[in-house]
Amino acid sequence: MKLNPVYRNSVVLVLLLLIIGFILELSIGSLPRYWFSFPGNIWFALAFVVVFTAIYIGWRTHRWVLFLVSVPLAITTTITLGILTIGLGSISNQQANAGGFLEKLGLTNITTTWYFALIFLMVLVNLWFAILKRTLFFQKKNITFLLNHFGLWLTLFAGVLGQGDLTRLNMTLKQDVAEWRAVDDRGTTIELPIALELKKFKMEIYPNKLYIIDKEGTPLPKNNPAGFLLEKEKSTQQILNWKITLHQYIDSAVLINDSTWSYNPMWGSTNAARVTVENIKTGLKQTRWIASGNFQFPPQTIPLDSTHILVMAPPEAKKFESEVLVFEKGEEAHRVENIQVNHPIRIRGWKVYQTSYDEELGRWSDTSVVELVLDPWLPMVYTGIFILIAGSVAFLIQNRK
Repeated sequence: MKLNPVYRNSVVLVLLLLIIGFILELSIGSLPRYWFSFPGNIWFALAFVVVFTAIYIGWRTHRWVLFLVSVPLAITTTITLGILTIGLGSISNQQANAGGFLEKLGLTNITTTWYFALIFLMVLVNLWFAILKRTLFFQKKNITFLLNHFGLWLTLFAGVLGQGDLTRLNMTLKQDVAEWRAVDDRGTTIELPIALELKKFKMEIYPNKLYIIDKEGTPLPKNNPAGFLLEKEKSTQQILNWKITLHQYIDSAVLINDSTWSYNPMWGSTNAARVTVENIKTGLKQTRWIASGNFQFPPQTIPLDSTHILVMAPPEAKKFESEVLVFEKGEEAHRVENIQVNHPIRIRGWKVYQTSYDEELGRWSDTSVVELVLDPWLPMVYTGIFILIAGSVAFLIQNRK
């Protein structure tokens, strides 16, 4: 079967752009970040719209302009862009930073590479010409087409062009201390027009698990370690040759003598449980306390034989959040906010995410680490998405009619 000439030319153009892009990437490196930062990205956006609109209006009947607005080129460039984004973009940063050829290809930030930029530019040109083609000879039936294509164009355009203005900072909060400074990924300290003061760090934990380990500390069985979740009193579980029964679980425990634990919600308390361990082969039983331990109390284990020990793993966080006071320069009043994982707060365009805490202190941490993200182009990306949704709705209505 003979390949359509327009498809053939599209494939040739894409291959040519990739070759040029790879040569530029390997010879001079990735595109400078300031090209994607204000005001460079604004000038590029204006130039793109003005130049390519003028080109289309002036030469829209020429063969090469008709080629640039063709469906075969749209399909070829979109597939190529998808392969670059999903295929090469799926290579981890660890692999890309390993040095050699992969690092030279700029895979740590593929959207700033020359080969991605050239293909991406061709996708934008194809979309823009298609939009102009339907706009200059407007008909009511073209509304759905224009909404879908302009929404996609705006989403792609703003998403990539605004990446240079995307700012990510980390701020370490100490209890009862207002912090106005944050640190970027290069370690530079930046003073902000907003401040956060940690008032209380709160954490909810899952019940601990018991594991049997060997002399080297390896959980057993080695290929699939079995953990006994201390969720319900009187529950039992067999691990290897031992049957374990839970009698009492305390999520805030303190040591009251050499081996006994009692409930006390004091600062620094840990997790403890009273269990019976029975060797199902020998019938030997022992009922003892076991504790995970922390910075305040040492862990307590139960020796099973010369090579096996029953231990309690540290608790896993179910949910953690920071109660903070928010201050803004020029504002006398402050407000109280709770920052949770995946539930950021918004302050003057910044999104503040809960990311970490002092893991050694755990739920008693007096330190909280938050990430501040500023993405001024995000509203434009959302606008593009909403236009796409409107186009999809219009398409459904049009087809129903």
